[in-house]
Amino acid sequence: MDKRKVGVVIDSTFRLEESYVKENDITVVPLKVIIGDQEYIDGFFDSDLVVKALQEHVKVKTSQPSPDLFIEAYKHQLESFEEVICLTLSKSLSGTLNSANLAQTILDDNHVTVIDSESTISGGYYLTQRLIEFLNEGHSAREASVYLEQLKDQGSLIFTVDNLQTLFDNGRLSRLQAAIGNMLRIKPILRFRRGVLEVEQKVRGFSKAAKYLVDEVRGMVDLGKKAFVRIAYVDKSSEAKELEMELFQLGDQVDVKITGLISPVISAHVGLGGLGIYLAFE
Repeated sequence: MDKRKVGVVIDSTFRLEESYVKENDITVVPLKVIIGDQEYIDGFFDSDLVVKALQEHVKVKTSQPSPDLFIEAYKHQLESFEEVICLTLSKSLSGTLNSANLAQTILDDNHVTVIDSESTISGGYYLTQRLIEFLNEGHSAREASVYLEQLKDQGSLIFTVDNLQTLFDNGRLSRLQAAIGNMLRIKPILRFRRGVLEVEQKVRGFSKAAKYLVDEVRGMVDLGKKAFVRIAYVDKSSEAKELEMELFQLGDQVDVKITGLISPVISAHVGLGGLGIYLAFE
């Protein structure tokens, strides 16, 4: 294996395991969560605080990192690597990409490449791990940029929530979309692909929502493709485990893993009942 030449910077919403981050020398730039009048740094507080706040209808806000934090991250990576790729959550969800780009402009170093993941939750998790694998083969940042575009075309986030009010309140969906999704006992299925969020389907009850997710994966396998599934949740750990077991039964063509809790930053915007999969193929 060639020595890796490209360092990696990500934001804290990707929720990669600390051991993986350390092992692969990744720098994580944190966002902030504001619960009531208390400010927290993502990754350094109990995620259950956001769930509790949502349950008690306490206002939860989020804040993107400053450009200074990205500048520090770039400089740190450039001490060990010839080039740096910075991958952030979708610009349609946060101004984090803007901060990362501004930092690159201020630093004025063409060895730093900033890329919009056009995804979030377990999408960022999956893309980062595939990126590290690719870079470990000795590829350049330019080659990795092309590879990431291919990966983004081959995956999307599919998730469900208890209702769409939180997404509407945070400006992620129109009033009409939210109203349709919040009809009596309707469980909305949403798809987030290349930075665009849409209500894809409406089903009644969680069991049908889970069946929809399983059927999406089964359809990919039936086409002869290898499916990669990464499961994340806000407050549905037992349901996530049930979904994982169902997906395991689809056979060896499905690579499935629970990545764990959705980042508190994203949970604040998704709301209670959030459970989803990032589904990719090759």
